[in-house]
Amino acid sequence: MLLLMLRLIIGRLDYQGINTGITFRLGGVEALSGVPNARLNALSRALINRVFHELGINCDTTHLAMLSEVFEDCQYALPASVEFTNGYSIDDLRKALYSAPIPTIEPVSTVVGLALASSLRVNAEFYSDLWPRLTDALAQLKSLGVEIAIHTSVFDINRVFVFDEVVRRLVRLPRVDELRETTEFNSRVEVIGSSRRFVEVPIRAFGIAEPSEVKLSDDVVDAIEVLVRDLGGVATLKALSDIAGQLAVLRALGMGYITYNPSDMTVRATVKALRLIRRLGVSSDALGEEGRGGGSSNESG
Repeated sequence: MLLLMLRLIIGRLDYQGINTGITFRLGGVEALSGVPNARLNALSRALINRVFHELGINCDTTHLAMLSEVFEDCQYALPASVEFTNGYSIDDLRKALYSAPIPTIEPVSTVVGLALASSLRVNAEFYSDLWPRLTDALAQLKSLGVEIAIHTSVFDINRVFVFDEVVRRLVRLPRVDELRETTEFNSRVEVIGSSRRFVEVPIRAFGIAEPSEVKLSDDVVDAIEVLVRDLGGVATLKALSDIAGQLAVLRALGMGYITYNPSDMTVRATVKALRLIRRLGVSSDALGEEGRGGGSSNESG
């Protein structure tokens, strides 16, 4: 039996394309708390850069180590809020199907999907309307021995030959290639692979694992405010830790609000931190000092 390694699914987000690995769909699968923060390898960096080059995004990931760093360094190009997690096991991802909050938004979905498949070497299911412009990158994935299922609303007959199987929903349009007595095609799909067949696939409810808002504790916000407002955006790691607390500084580093330079042991505020401070300033002017309240604040990354 032929092992299908690359599948294109057109117009049916509820169609399950893989049985193990990472998907964006909810329902009957184990949910991860965030997108796996995969360690990037040479191939995953090349694939991400390939997407950026195709879209004219001036961001080079060659020097980055983790997938989350792509969103930190290239956040102007990747506006969606994506929360990452280190709480996953690659072995588990290869044995069962897990849902990660990968939004079906470009280029976030394509970037995350390509990166997870190439860096973790696990099956991946994601959404991409960019696929016709990335057939070379998809051909590279076929050599990894993992299954890839790409959901899309785009069909390009001249570029589908990179796929082992194409699944497309039948629609209520006149079709010269297949005449039926009924135009009720909602539950039918056409599968084109080693053979061509029509399959009944009842429409079933499904959900999408949406990205969640990143929650900021007050101690992290205080550390950012101290660095930006009191220390001018740059300080030694020790100085900021002495003032704001080491744990708060480490959390701010992990969330991309602060960067660390090991050569001189300094920390610097990122653009993400400056945007947060500006928003806090607006809230303070409108609501007064009690506007932020206690507990935690929300920042959408």
